[in-house]
Amino acid sequence: MNQYTVMNILDLIDSVGENEVQKGLSDFLCPQNVEIENFIRNNAIDFAKRKLSITYILLDNADGAITGYFTLTHKAIEIKNDNISNTTRRKLSSHARLDSDTNSFTVSAFLLAQIGKNYGIDSERRITGDELIDYANDIMADIQHRIGGGIIYLDCEDKQHLKNFYVEKNHYKIFGERFSHSDGIHYLQMVRFF
Repeated sequence: MNQYTVMNILDLIDSVGENEVQKGLSDFLCPQNVEIENFIRNNAIDFAKRKLSITYILLDNADGAITGYFTLTHKAIEIKNDNISNTTRRKLSSHARLDSDTNSFTVSAFLLAQIGKNYGIDSERRITGDELIDYANDIMADIQHRIGGGIIYLDCEDKQHLKNFYVEKNHYKIFGERFSHSDGIHYLQMVRFF
Protein backbone atom coordinates (compact mmCIF):
# COMPACT_ATOMS: atom_id res chain seq x y z
CA MET A 1 0.00 0.00 0.00
CA ASN A 2 1.24 3.49 -0.82
CA GLN A 3 2.22 5.58 2.13
CA TYR A 4 1.06 8.82 0.48
CA THR A 5 -1.95 10.14 -1.38
CA VAL A 6 -1.36 12.80 -4.04
CA MET A 7 -4.08 15.43 -4.35
CA ASN A 8 -4.51 18.30 -6.76
CA ILE A 9 -4.88 21.36 -4.54
CA LEU A 10 -8.15 22.30 -6.24
CA ASP A 11 -9.61 18.86 -5.46
CA LEU A 12 -8.39 19.18 -1.88
CA ILE A 13 -10.14 22.57 -1.59
CA ASP A 14 -13.35 21.03 -2.98
CA SER A 15 -13.06 18.22 -0.45
CA VAL A 16 -12.31 20.06 2.81
CA GLY A 17 -12.65 23.77 2.01
CA GLU A 18 -10.14 26.51 1.29
CA ASN A 19 -9.79 27.57 4.94
CA GLU A 20 -8.81 24.05 6.03
CA VAL A 21 -6.31 23.74 3.17
CA GLN A 22 -4.79 27.14 4.00
CA LYS A 23 -4.56 26.14 7.66
CA GLY A 24 -2.69 22.94 6.75
CA LEU A 25 -0.35 24.75 4.38
CA SER A 26 0.53 27.37 7.01
CA ASP A 27 2.36 24.66 8.99
CA PHE A 28 4.63 23.70 6.08
CA LEU A 29 8.29 24.28 6.94
CA CYS A 30 11.28 24.28 4.61
CA PRO A 31 14.15 26.15 6.30
CA GLN A 32 16.57 25.00 3.54
CA ASN A 33 14.66 27.08 0.98
CA VAL A 34 12.41 29.89 2.14
CA GLU A 35 11.04 30.31 -1.42
CA ILE A 36 9.57 26.78 -1.26
CA GLU A 37 7.97 27.52 2.11
CA ASN A 38 6.68 30.93 1.03
CA PHE A 39 5.13 29.62 -2.18
CA ILE A 40 3.12 26.85 -0.55
CA ARG A 41 1.96 29.06 2.30
CA ASN A 42 1.15 32.22 0.33
CA ASN A 43 0.77 31.53 -3.40
CA ALA A 44 -0.21 27.94 -4.20
CA ILE A 45 -3.96 28.38 -3.69
CA ASP A 46 -4.14 31.68 -5.59
CA PHE A 47 -2.03 30.38 -8.49
CA ALA A 48 -4.23 27.27 -8.77
CA LYS A 49 -7.48 29.25 -8.66
CA ARG A 50 -6.11 31.55 -11.39
CA LYS A 51 -4.91 28.48 -13.38
CA LEU A 52 -1.32 29.75 -13.45
CA SER A 53 -0.02 26.50 -12.00
CA ILE A 54 -1.37 23.51 -10.12
CA THR A 55 0.14 22.32 -6.87
CA TYR A 56 -0.07 18.67 -5.88
CA ILE A 57 -0.07 17.96 -2.16
CA LEU A 58 1.25 14.66 -0.76
CA LEU A 59 -0.67 13.53 2.29
CA ASP A 60 0.55 10.85 4.68
CA ASN A 61 -2.06 8.08 4.63
CA ALA A 62 -1.57 7.40 8.34
CA ASP A 63 -2.64 10.82 9.63
CA GLY A 64 -3.24 13.14 6.67
CA ALA A 65 -0.14 15.25 7.36
CA ILE A 66 1.20 17.26 4.42
CA THR A 67 4.56 15.64 3.70
CA GLY A 68 5.51 17.45 0.52
CA TYR A 69 4.32 19.12 -2.64
CA PHE A 70 5.19 19.89 -6.21
CA THR A 71 3.84 22.51 -8.57
CA LEU A 72 3.41 22.03 -12.31
CA THR A 73 2.60 24.30 -15.22
CA HIS A 74 3.74 24.69 -18.81
CA LYS A 75 6.20 27.11 -20.34
CA ALA A 76 7.77 27.92 -23.67
CA ILE A 77 11.55 27.71 -23.33
CA GLU A 78 14.39 28.65 -25.63
CA ILE A 79 17.39 26.36 -25.78
CA LYS A 80 20.51 27.60 -27.54
CA ASN A 81 21.83 25.07 -30.04
CA ASP A 82 25.45 25.62 -29.04
CA ASN A 83 24.76 24.85 -25.34
CA ILE A 84 23.69 21.23 -25.80
CA SER A 85 25.20 17.88 -26.66
CA ASN A 86 24.56 16.09 -29.94
CA THR A 87 22.33 13.56 -28.15
CA THR A 88 20.22 16.31 -26.58
CA ARG A 89 20.08 18.13 -29.93
CA ARG A 90 18.82 14.99 -31.65
CA LYS A 91 16.14 14.39 -28.99
CA LEU A 92 15.13 18.03 -29.03
CA SER A 93 14.75 17.96 -32.81
CA SER A 94 11.80 15.60 -32.44
CA HIS A 95 9.94 18.26 -30.38
CA ALA A 96 11.01 21.52 -32.03
CA ARG A 97 12.72 23.02 -35.04
CA LEU A 98 15.99 24.89 -34.96
CA ASP A 99 15.53 28.59 -35.73
CA SER A 100 18.56 29.43 -37.87
CA ASP A 101 18.24 33.16 -37.13
CA THR A 102 18.58 32.70 -33.36
CA ASN A 103 20.39 29.32 -33.46
CA SER A 104 17.98 28.06 -30.83
CA PHE A 105 15.05 25.73 -30.30
CA THR A 106 11.81 27.08 -28.84
CA VAL A 107 9.70 24.35 -27.31
CA SER A 108 6.73 23.99 -24.98
CA ALA A 109 7.63 22.07 -21.84
CA PHE A 110 6.13 20.90 -18.59
CA LEU A 111 7.59 23.15 -15.91
CA LEU A 112 8.38 21.59 -12.55
CA ALA A 113 8.03 24.97 -10.90
CA GLN A 114 8.32 24.04 -7.22
CA ILE A 115 9.13 20.90 -5.29
CA GLY A 116 9.59 20.62 -1.56
CA LYS A 117 9.25 18.41 1.46
CA ASN A 118 7.85 19.41 4.81
CA TYR A 119 10.51 19.63 7.50
CA GLY A 120 7.78 20.34 10.06
CA ILE A 121 7.15 16.60 10.46
CA ASP A 122 9.39 13.99 12.06
CA SER A 123 12.37 12.94 9.95
CA GLU A 124 11.43 9.25 10.01
CA ARG A 125 8.03 10.12 8.47
CA ARG A 126 9.36 12.72 6.02
CA ILE A 127 9.09 11.92 2.32
CA THR A 128 12.38 11.60 0.45
CA GLY A 129 13.33 13.71 -2.54
CA ASP A 130 13.39 10.56 -4.68
CA GLU A 131 9.83 9.67 -3.67
CA LEU A 132 8.63 13.20 -4.25
CA ILE A 133 10.07 13.45 -7.75
CA ASP A 134 8.70 9.98 -8.60
CA TYR A 135 5.20 11.22 -7.75
CA ALA A 136 5.77 14.36 -9.86
CA ASN A 137 7.00 12.23 -12.77
CA ASP A 138 3.91 9.99 -12.50
CA ILE A 139 1.58 13.00 -12.76
CA MET A 140 3.55 14.45 -15.70
CA ALA A 141 3.52 11.06 -17.47
CA ASP A 142 -0.26 10.94 -17.08
CA ILE A 143 -0.60 14.48 -18.47
CA GLN A 144 1.71 13.58 -21.35
CA HIS A 145 -0.42 10.54 -22.13
CA ARG A 146 -3.54 12.74 -22.22
CA ILE A 147 -2.27 15.77 -24.17
CA GLY A 148 1.19 14.99 -25.57
CA GLY A 149 4.48 16.72 -24.93
CA GLY A 150 7.82 15.23 -24.13
CA ILE A 151 10.02 17.66 -22.21
CA ILE A 152 10.21 18.58 -18.52
CA TYR A 153 11.91 21.86 -17.62
CA LEU A 154 13.11 23.22 -14.29
CA ASP A 155 15.36 25.86 -12.78
CA CYS A 156 17.39 25.05 -9.69
CA GLU A 157 19.94 26.90 -7.63
CA ASP A 158 23.53 26.23 -8.63
CA LYS A 159 24.32 23.98 -5.67
CA GLN A 160 26.20 20.71 -5.94
CA HIS A 161 23.67 18.58 -4.03
CA LEU A 162 20.87 19.84 -6.32
CA LYS A 163 22.96 19.15 -9.45
CA ASN A 164 23.63 15.63 -8.15
CA PHE A 165 19.94 15.09 -7.45
CA TYR A 166 18.64 16.31 -10.80
CA VAL A 167 21.48 15.44 -13.18
CA GLU A 168 22.99 12.27 -11.73
CA LYS A 169 19.95 10.67 -10.12
CA ASN A 170 17.09 11.94 -12.30
CA HIS A 171 18.68 12.34 -15.74
CA TYR A 172 18.14 16.07 -16.30
CA LYS A 173 20.49 17.87 -18.71
CA ILE A 174 21.80 21.36 -18.00
CA PHE A 175 21.29 23.59 -21.04
CA GLY A 176 21.71 27.09 -19.65
CA GLU A 177 21.79 29.35 -16.67
CA ARG A 178 20.20 32.57 -15.56
CA PHE A 179 20.70 35.10 -12.82
CA SER A 180 17.68 36.45 -10.96
CA HIS A 181 18.28 40.07 -10.02
CA SER A 182 15.17 40.08 -7.83
CA ASP A 183 16.48 37.42 -5.44
CA GLY A 184 20.21 37.51 -6.28
CA ILE A 185 20.37 33.79 -7.09
CA HIS A 186 22.16 32.01 -9.93
CA TYR A 187 19.96 29.27 -11.42
CA LEU A 188 20.76 26.33 -13.68
CA GLN A 189 18.25 25.56 -16.42
CA MET A 190 17.59 21.86 -17.01
CA VAL A 191 15.51 19.62 -19.25
CA ARG A 192 14.57 15.99 -19.19
CA PHE A 193 12.95 14.01 -21.99
CA PHE A 194 10.11 11.53 -21.47
